[in-house]
Amino acid sequence: MTRDTIIEAAAHEIELNGMTQFRIKRVALAAHTSVALLYSYFDDREDLIACAIVHRFREVLLGLAETFTRPLMTVECTEDLRHALRVIIVEAQDPSRSEARIQRIESLSFARHNPTASKGILEAKRETAALIVDRVKPLEDKGLLAEGVSAVAFARIWYALFFGQIELEGEHALSVNADEWLNALTILSEAAIRQDVLAAFD
Repeated sequence: MTRDTIIEAAAHEIELNGMTQFRIKRVALAAHTSVALLYSYFDDREDLIACAIVHRFREVLLGLAETFTRPLMTVECTEDLRHALRVIIVEAQDPSRSEARIQRIESLSFARHNPTASKGILEAKRETAALIVDRVKPLEDKGLLAEGVSAVAFARIWYALFFGQIELEGEHALSVNADEWLNALTILSEAAIRQDVLAAFD
């Protein structure tokens, strides 16, 4: 528990002050422990930062995966799938999702130069991928996906749309209003659903 408390305190310290202003004493104080005890769990400052980054990266990644796959767990027919995808699309527009995605990218940037962080992030990605496939595979098994769309391909499409989507603020070449963006996502989601079954509802 002490190690976990220290890691959480370190993750919070990074969020408040960044890595350049990261202070071990503040982490120890927030974790209600001593600097000496803190160093009994971690090799050095860099090791603690790496562990904190992996911890938060895993939380963010699994949290996003849970948000974007939970609605799929009760899908039994194409109409259920259509509804679930609409729910997922709306959830993806929450501004906090963009903050989580940006945090992921910052973690990945740090991990390029730190073996501990790199290994931990790779493990978190594998864990998340397994969760997503586990949630999406039943859609293929039930024959709800469009012909030629496997569960893994479907998962990768949604991963790219929702995990890779970063809020693009301001006026620029990629500016699009919210309604236009939601409409485009809805069209893409409809294309992933088995069309012959959808036709019966039209």
